[in-house]
Amino acid sequence: MNKVLITGASGLIGSRLTEMLIEQGAEVVHLSRYPKKKGKVTAYGWSLTDGYIDLNAFDGVDGIVHLAGAGIADHRWTADYKRQIVDSRTKSAALLIDALQKIPGGHGVKCFVGASAVGYYGNRGDELLTEDSGAQPDDFLSQTTQLWEQSYLPLNAMPYIRKVVLRIGIVLSAKGGALPKTDLPIRMGAPGAFFGSGKQFYPWIHIDDLCRLFITALSNEAMSGVYNAVAPKPVTNEVFTKTIAQALGRWQIALPAPEFALRLLMGQMADIVLHSANVSAQKAEAAGFKFLYPNLLDALKQLYGR
Repeated sequence: MNKVLITGASGLIGSRLTEMLIEQGAEVVHLSRYPKKKGKVTAYGWSLTDGYIDLNAFDGVDGIVHLAGAGIADHRWTADYKRQIVDSRTKSAALLIDALQKIPGGHGVKCFVGASAVGYYGNRGDELLTEDSGAQPDDFLSQTTQLWEQSYLPLNAMPYIRKVVLRIGIVLSAKGGALPKTDLPIRMGAPGAFFGSGKQFYPWIHIDDLCRLFITALSNEAMSGVYNAVAPKPVTNEVFTKTIAQALGRWQIALPAPEFALRLLMGQMADIVLHSANVSAQKAEAAGFKFLYPNLLDALKQLYGR
């Protein structure tokens, strides 16, 4: 890809993806509520409220990465915020795809990579989950990702655009996301905590591997359809916590945080930490993708600079 348009670029993934694309010589532009020029990147305006996109954003673009969406764990799941979680994903995708159909004189977009999440699979215990494993209709996270992926369906009527959807796991980064929240007590010298039974599987991925997978999806013309964006070795929640302690050189002790207490504190949002998804990375590997950090301990040591 020579020029890539990214939505949701101010977030954890979008920021790092922008850096890595530029490092590889690509030109990057953003869609943002706050258009501006910053360094090598121009942010063009768009507004879900007004149904507006600056069509100049698409000039010369041959790849699009759609990451926009309200944070799943940024706010307690009130009815209004659950609606925002869904609408920020589906309506932004609809606006983006509709704009592609309205560009005067057409466009040069060859590939569209849309984000999704492993929440699609719901709470599945230790069942090995592939891209064909199906969703859970009665689960909010699963419902959200189903609607998210359905919002990409109009691209099927544009056969000249290759569509890839990445179902993203727990993204590990020292700059934000789940890791700094999970490792805080351990870094402060206290034992870590595992949630509920601690036996639920956590499908994780190092942020650089995730961004490399996005870049591969943009450039590899053989990739099409849905791929799980997770490392090939998921671990249980208890192992996840103890491995953080190991990477930090602390005692590998983890104390239980009971499910009932998490439900009282977090409400339905506790699903984020209590659900189990043993997600397979085999399809991405079969497409030729090589993980730099397939093992959790190695990924954490890199992030902690150890």
